[in-house]
Amino acid sequence: MERDGFISYSHARDRELAQALQRGMHELARPWTRRQVISVFRDTTSLSASHDLWSSILGELERSRYFIYLASPEAAASRWVQKEIRFWLENRSPDRILIAVGSGAVHWDPAAGDFDWSRTTALPRMLEGVFQAEPLWVDLAEVRRSRKYSLRQAEFRSAVAALAAPLHGRGKDELDSEDIQQRRIALRLLRGAVTVLSLLLVTSLAAGGYAWQKRGEALERARVSASQALAAHSMELADADPRKAAQFALYAEEAEPTSESARALARAVDANSNVARHLLGGLGAAADYMGSGGAAATQVAISGDGSTLAYFSDLGGGAERGRGVHIHDIRKGRAMRSLNAQWALGGGALELSTDGRILMLESAYNRIQIWDVQRGKLLRTIIASEGGDLPQSLRRLHAYALSGDARWVAATYHTPGEEQTQHLTVWKVRTGERVDHRPAPGDLRLSFSADSRLLTALETSRGDLSTWNPRTRGWRAGGKLPDIPAEARSVAFAGSGDTALFGSTGQEEAELWNLSTGKRLASATGSLQQAVLPADGSGSLVAAQGKQVSLLDAKLRRLRTLGSFSWTVSSVAASDDGRWVAAGSGDGAVSLFSADGAGFHRSLPNEERLKAAELDAAGGIAHRSGPKGTELWAVSEGASGFRRLGRIPRPVHEQDGAITATGDGSRVTVVDQGVFSSWDPRTGEQVGEEKAFEDYAPESGQSLRLFYLSDDVHVVTAWASGVLLIDTRTWRVKQVLLPGDGMYQLLAMSGDRKTLAAIDSVGGDVHVWRWSGKSTFEEVMAGGGLASALRILNAAVSHGGERLASVDADGRVSLFDIRTGRVVLSSVVQAPGLQEIVFSRDARTLAHAFTTDSRSGLELWDARNGEYLGQWALETPARPTDATEPALRLASGSGSGVLTLDSGGTLLRRSLDVADWRAKLCQIVDDPLSKADYDRYLSDLTVDAPCRP
Repeated sequence: MERDGFISYSHARDRELAQALQRGMHELARPWTRRQVISVFRDTTSLSASHDLWSSILGELERSRYFIYLASPEAAASRWVQKEIRFWLENRSPDRILIAVGSGAVHWDPAAGDFDWSRTTALPRMLEGVFQAEPLWVDLAEVRRSRKYSLRQAEFRSAVAALAAPLHGRGKDELDSEDIQQRRIALRLLRGAVTVLSLLLVTSLAAGGYAWQKRGEALERARVSASQALAAHSMELADADPRKAAQFALYAEEAEPTSESARALARAVDANSNVARHLLGGLGAAADYMGSGGAAATQVAISGDGSTLAYFSDLGGGAERGRGVHIHDIRKGRAMRSLNAQWALGGGALELSTDGRILMLESAYNRIQIWDVQRGKLLRTIIASEGGDLPQSLRRLHAYALSGDARWVAATYHTPGEEQTQHLTVWKVRTGERVDHRPAPGDLRLSFSADSRLLTALETSRGDLSTWNPRTRGWRAGGKLPDIPAEARSVAFAGSGDTALFGSTGQEEAELWNLSTGKRLASATGSLQQAVLPADGSGSLVAAQGKQVSLLDAKLRRLRTLGSFSWTVSSVAASDDGRWVAAGSGDGAVSLFSADGAGFHRSLPNEERLKAAELDAAGGIAHRSGPKGTELWAVSEGASGFRRLGRIPRPVHEQDGAITATGDGSRVTVVDQGVFSSWDPRTGEQVGEEKAFEDYAPESGQSLRLFYLSDDVHVVTAWASGVLLIDTRTWRVKQVLLPGDGMYQLLAMSGDRKTLAAIDSVGGDVHVWRWSGKSTFEEVMAGGGLASALRILNAAVSHGGERLASVDADGRVSLFDIRTGRVVLSSVVQAPGLQEIVFSRDARTLAHAFTTDSRSGLELWDARNGEYLGQWALETPARPTDATEPALRLASGSGSGVLTLDSGGTLLRRSLDVADWRAKLCQIVDDPLSKADYDRYLSDLTVDAPCRP
């Protein structure tokens, strides 16, 4: 194929200019219907891959009609450029050479008929005497300096037209005119095309927008469906596997927040209420694994001071976790350095010293490893016997114990050649020295006392007791237990050394014994294989009952369940004070529990043992009244439970009186049998004079309510003559709201003490006012109705005054949006029996307390749309015999929490905020769904891990 031109240039100097020149010559005067009119060769873009570069260039030179030399001092000195010019001079006419000067100088000497070589720097000397007349050349130096390589730039366009005109066989002006004409044709066609395309674009955008909308709707439906499916599965797992329930609930909320996902989060929070951290997730299928003990081993240990947890599993809790003994700092809530240790197949000894610094581990074949936990260093290995030479069933320690001070370790084991005899040895941990060694029966159980003073050895087949004293290093017989339980049962010792629990694996009885007196203390039927007794022999016991970990009382009765697993619990450990409990299951799951309520619900101190009947939930004041006066407390915003305000020398009657306090608790106002008075609770002195009000009407049947407003000066109460706003400094009535016959006796005040609601408890009519801060109320709603056919017993206003809730005598809960005047919810509660109702601080959640003869707890609703979120069980005493005494009281807590106080004096704070539920669940289980579960529920969606750091 013939070429119209060949551009020769310096690649180091003029590559960009040559590229622009080639492009300009191709585009100039090009009809819009054709790709290009002329073909100009430039080697870096036009050559195909070739092993012989010069042969390729030579071929292009032979096919070209014109030689375009892009002149510069660098091109003149280039060996390749000189070679190309030499070929052209030898085989083509010099009249077909066109020169474009990119840099340097070119000067023609008319007198000499040649270039002025004394001044010319951009041409090679081989062109001397070649031209008979001045050749065509254009100056591109200024264009090169400005780098404006566009045909819209006059200088560049003129140069390109001058060089391209010979190639087209036209004059420069004619070519330029042709280019302008072609551009006008193209512009007209472009405008027409743009118009058509615009119409098509509008149509396609409309269609695309519709399709995108439908795609978005389909995607939203898919996310909602996935969220609902994940939430449903979470609810199914809540009782059997709380960890998985939390995981699925979190993914349901992440996929799409729905009422179902909120309900699943609430259920997961309740199921994990005592969990501090799920450390390993169970594999869910451990049947194929067989350790030496016939099953996969998972072992846990907690230091006596509750600072450190150690755990391992044959299953590793997932391959990504790796093997080794994991260490968890309980106080800081984070993982420590794992120990590069290998335990005996099937598990074995794992015990921590009281301070958590030293770990005892049974490794393979009757070896005991002693580890420095903080440094992750193996201190020594104590060889009990050459267990590798023993039969498989004898290659392990049969009993073991580490003293709390980590000074002594004891174990029973077999020795090669003496398989019929078991030995008991005590070693000094610091040196590995054997300090006591003797034959021992095969059913011996060992335990050091919590103070490390004694090592107790119990022979379970005969009931013989003996103790070893580390100080004297001597043994002493300790008596005999009559009617000892069967040998195969597990034995757990109290830290005091005088109590033991004999566990059971089936339906036989588990028994608690006093070792000092030889008496049975309690018994219980059912599985109780793994157990931990409190260090001092008193308080709650921790026991594994099948797949559950529970707290038991001294009579072996279940107090409450700490947690559940999908497989049978294989190991349990607890701190000396019983606060921290760890457990591991047969499929490799490990969880840490807080037995004192430091998990999702926070147990708050109640040193005065205030009870539900003594808390005024509406006013947030607790009072204990007697003949000589009244003690006062306020609900604390922090973790201290109740804050004592002081005492006033005046009793307050439950039905005939009411009491309220200022925000800082420095002043209280009392109304008792129609008499108002104010007091300083810190000094017990009365502030100002008291004032008796007329029209006192206690026969209304509605408990009297009294509230301070946000200015800590005015109070409001419902009276027979209406709702009164009173200045406590003068006892002057500043405003009478709803003057009349006392129908609106039921009052409710918002948490910020600025919104007041008055309800006709019979008719359900509602009036709402907002405190303006100018000593008056402004009515914001009049005559709205609550959906109730029965007497309304209680009401609550959200903290900021957005919503109102009520509960009637039939147990129907109604939710009213104050801003819109619309009833959001009207639903009969699942477990009626109490009037208590409260909003979360952010008004997103509504809680109602219930108590029956067998259980108590909270019912939850989404306060924005009225969706039911389920129930939370509470550990409260049985319903009081006196029906007038409430079994449970609610009050708004700090943040979005709710406080519960039961008749036994237990004060708990639990969060009602969905975002808080999610954050707390992420604190205890932050690993993503397995690939199989993700693919099952979310295969066609993109859902991020909900617990991203």
